[in-house]
Order: sequence, then structure tokens, then C-alpha cells
Amino acid sequence: MKRVKIIIVLGGILALLTSVGVAMATTGATTGYPQPKVVVPSTVSAPYEQRYVLTAVGSGAGIRSGEMKFEFEEGSSPEFLVGISEFYSYSPDGAIETSLFTFYPFTELPGGKGLKAPALKVGASASYGQVTPDGELQMFKIEGDKVKGQIRIHGGGPWPVEFRVLGDNESTGGHPPAAKQLPESEPNNPGWGGEAAEYDGEYELTNGAANPTEKAGTLGAVIGVAQGLGTQGAVVSGGSMTVKGNGAPATAEVTVETGGSSRHFTLTKLAWAGDKRVALVHDKGPSSPVVGRFEGTGGQGELKGRLIDGHSVYQVEFKMK
Repeated sequence: MKRVKIIIVLGGILALLTSVGVAMATTGATTGYPQPKVVVPSTVSAPYEQRYVLTAVGSGAGIRSGEMKFEFEEGSSPEFLVGISEFYSYSPDGAIETSLFTFYPFTELPGGKGLKAPALKVGASASYGQVTPDGELQMFKIEGDKVKGQIRIHGGGPWPVEFRVLGDNESTGGHPPAAKQLPESEPNNPGWGGEAAEYDGEYELTNGAANPTEKAGTLGAVIGVAQGLGTQGAVVSGGSMTVKGNGAPATAEVTVETGGSSRHFTLTKLAWAGDKRVALVHDKGPSSPVVGRFEGTGGQGELKGRLIDGHSVYQVEFKMK
């Protein structure tokens, strides 16, 4: 998937961060978001102009707690909603890390079931007002002070989410309580599709980036290892995958190139349900100990997700040749 960068004026992001407690204040107006091509009527979007605290989330999302706020862009005509969230997420090694997302632009869900918006990751480049598409948030109809929905982030999901609307004078003080972890049924259909022909074959990596270690000399391998410990995973510059599913339990052989070196993994226990795809990860053949897990989505000859090897994370996207 082509990664498209959207530039948004930093003032809007900072104002919303302030409003949910990140900057230790309670109010703030958004500025700088461009008028979207399609605007949800204010009669539909107005009920969602609220502050929310996360009360429950699918366990697979790796989110411990969080809060967010939606409000109308200041001076917009017609009015449109923008939002910001602060989630406290578990890193691969179990540490708690802060993830910031802004939500824009909002559109209606089919059948008037609620609203949805792209989840735009606020990353290291946020000092320049730059965000990167990272998923999607759906908010269903508000019932009393509760609202349910689902979220996709970091190439995974969707995961169910539940929020409570905060009162006008209510605040978490920047420390939202831990959300209930909703158990999820693990995909248990063997293989990565109903028929082996759907997924059996050769794949090429489609999200390869320029190798930052090419000019690093002997430090290349060190840089690669350091990148693998980051929340967004190592910078993968190339790779391939072969999936075999005919006549035996499906397995996959995966090669990823990062940090000036190649890593090879074998995936076993391939399973699917809907668009979810999971597998166990081995680094020395199918009989070697399990060192991690693959979790992601797939279908129609494509696969994307996270390949976790101990503390290292590889964000990969493959397409069948």
C-alpha cells in the first residue's frame, strides 16, 4: 500500500492535544484542517462533538487505556468534525508507550450506523505538522453516555472499542483508567483462505523502503537491530515469501532484508477468519522453537501485518506474483 503523507497545520493538533489533557489544560480549538470534499451534515455529526474515555478494547489491539476528543473545526463552513486521541499501548516487550492519532475527515457509515474517519498517526515528524495514515476508526450510534465502534491501527484489526462520554466538568487528569480487555476469538480455520489456490504461491514485498544502512559501513547491522526495537518496526528494504498449502498443513518461508542483512523465518500454524491472518514464527525451520507471531490481514493475493520476532517487529506487506 502506498504510504501517503498528509500535511496538517500543527496548531490544530496541539490544540486538540491540549483539550484531552496532554498539555495539562481542558479547552482548545482546532485550526488548520482543510475543508474536506465531503462533509457530514452537522445534524448527524453534532452528537459526536464530545470528549471520550476508552472503557473497553479488543485485546489484540495492545491498547491499555486512552482518551479522545472530537470537535468542529473553528471557522469551517460547512462545519466538519476533527478529532485527536491519546492511547497508551503495549510495546512488543511489554512497556507502555504513548500513541497519538488524529481523525480526519469524517464520513457516514452505510445505513446511518455512525461515523468513520482515517486514523492518522502523529509521529516523530509532528513538529512539522505531519501525520501518516495508519488505519481507521468507526464510531457507532451513541447510546446514553456510551458508544461502541471498532478501530484498525498499525496494520491490524479491526478491534472492538467502547467509549464513555465524559461530562462537561469531568477529567481523567491525563491518566485514563485501564480499559477492559475484550477477549477475541482466535482465527482457527487452517491455512490463509478457504482454498489453497487462494494463497498458495510466490509473493513479493511491496512496502520496501530505502535501506538507511547502505552508507553506514560496519554500523549497518547495529542500525538494523536498533530499528527493529522501535514501535513502528524495522525499516524493511526488501523481501519475499513462499506459501505452500497443498496436501499438507500450510507453511510459509519468509525472507526480509533490513539493516544491510537478510533474515529468514518459517511460519507454521497458518490460520484465518474473515480477513484476519495469523501464524507462528520460527527462525530455524518449522521444527525449531517458536520465536514470535505473525498477525495481520489478507485476501485476494495480498497480505499485510506485523511479523514479531522476540523484541523485533517487521511491518510487512506482500502481494502474490
